[in-house]
Amino acid sequence: MTDDKPIGEIIEAGTTAFIAQCLEVPRQIVSRLYDPPPFGAFVKLCKPDLSPQETATAPAEISGDEDDPFAASASSPAGYLPDTGEELSAAVYALVYGANTSSLEPNRRPSALGFADEDEMRRQQPQIFELLRTEFSGLLVAYSPGDGKPLRRHLPPRPPRIHSRVYPCTPEETRLLTEDFSFLRGILLPSGGALAGVPSDELAAACLRLARECHPDDGAFLLRAGKALATLLSNDYERLSAILRNVL
Repeated sequence: MTDDKPIGEIIEAGTTAFIAQCLEVPRQIVSRLYDPPPFGAFVKLCKPDLSPQETATAPAEISGDEDDPFAASASSPAGYLPDTGEELSAAVYALVYGANTSSLEPNRRPSALGFADEDEMRRQQPQIFELLRTEFSGLLVAYSPGDGKPLRRHLPPRPPRIHSRVYPCTPEETRLLTEDFSFLRGILLPSGGALAGVPSDELAAACLRLARECHPDDGAFLLRAGKALATLLSNDYERLSAILRNVL
């Protein structure tokens, strides 16, 4: 099962993407720094007050709103991941495409201090780390309504809620998400928006490198991924070759 400790808390959310701040559990004075999920990793977003396990049995808040991933019904069992029996709880799934560490005050940048190393800096100026935060960004790629329904491989009907918790996907969830490569279209053929300025080829390669470790036959997985990439990039052989080299 997924670790019930969140790795982030959403501080900005939209229809296609979110920004989360790395979260210390239990909450400490100093924020969790320098530890975002890997570039190209899959994560899932759950209700602000529930863990992934609790979300699967949470009562619906909006009557009849069956496709709201934050309103799973308790009247029916949640879906299950193939071959594992693990519950596929109501959640939104996303692909991490960026991370940064910066000052809590947007108009005030950190300054170089000249300490020998970080340990000395923590001894001499521990308050500095209270003024920093690490954030990461994710592209929404799929969602599970729960209530025994299958995974939806498209955008959820509503953006995630602010203060929703972010959890790493299990290997089984990553395998399920990458059984179908439709999410690659949104990465490689973007129309701007959330991925503007993101190295999309590097993102696709990083995602496939991480996902191959979750498939029992990584050779077969890479073969299917290569065919999907060849279809999307049929008119750009150099770009296709570069991505495949980075995956392998």
